[in-house]
Amino acid sequence: MEGSNATFEYVYDFYGPSASWFAIYIFTTSTFIVISNIFFTILTLSTPKLRQNVANWFLVGLSISDQMHYLSHVVDAYAIYTGSINNRYWCSVSGAFVLITGTCSFGFPALIAADRYYKISFSVSSAIFSERATIPLIVSWFFIAAISNLPLMLNDAFGEDPSGFCGAKKFTSIPLLLGYEFSVIFAFVGSMAVTGIYYYRLTKWLKKHQTVPTGNHQEVNYTRAIMRVMKIVTLMPVLLDGPVVILSAGQMLLPKMPMWIKRALVMPYFLSSAANPWLTIAFVKQFQASFLQLLFNAKSIVIRNVDTVNRSTIVRRL
Repeated sequence: MEGSNATFEYVYDFYGPSASWFAIYIFTTSTFIVISNIFFTILTLSTPKLRQNVANWFLVGLSISDQMHYLSHVVDAYAIYTGSINNRYWCSVSGAFVLITGTCSFGFPALIAADRYYKISFSVSSAIFSERATIPLIVSWFFIAAISNLPLMLNDAFGEDPSGFCGAKKFTSIPLLLGYEFSVIFAFVGSMAVTGIYYYRLTKWLKKHQTVPTGNHQEVNYTRAIMRVMKIVTLMPVLLDGPVVILSAGQMLLPKMPMWIKRALVMPYFLSSAANPWLTIAFVKQFQASFLQLLFNAKSIVIRNVDTVNRSTIVRRL
């Protein structure tokens, strides 16, 4: 129960000595992730070649969901830093958005892998990933992610997560824990599994087409690049997000641990999302070319401005 000594001790530990440095870490990494994904979204939408490729809209969807998720973590950092056992409101608010947006982010790698497979295989199911259905599919996934957390919303279950950040409160009800497992944990594990299945199918498709003469080498190259990104995007969360999943899902079974150890284990969780937009830019040639063109244009503007300033200085001296 909320007023029990065990709950009091757990909440007191949550806002204890490790809160300050962990909040600063969350704020710093989350701010970097939000800025990186805003840059990626602007780069994609402002470049006609990238914007016209409908497949890239799923990458934009992942980027936007990560923006919302880590913007929630910025508020999460504020809640941890300024909160106390008598000031828990902001942790409850940020915890709701952290879980809802996190559930949404987990699903996008699977959507990206499935979209790529059906775009190149031209199967019956490819209609689901047609150009006309892309935006409705992304919006539908956002809606499903929010609705899946309805049991937690109705039971005031958001707040101080046993993992050390603001998410879901420590569960005292097995049915509520199962609801959490079904929504957030199932979305994470299910997405990784579906991504793996489509990655395997894409690998078979590439093996079949890399030696067969084809007039569309661009599709093969783009598919290979997306697979490379999806491989990293899938493996990194499995390794880095694992401690969060274990600490949250197994909270009724795991032995009691100091909060600072839990938070140290959770820290790598933020690294995978920090890498996602930059991995896409590095490995997908369309994005790489647009990024290099942007750098070239920026360099040209700087050189032009410096040259203008130097000429003005020379003229004034004369």
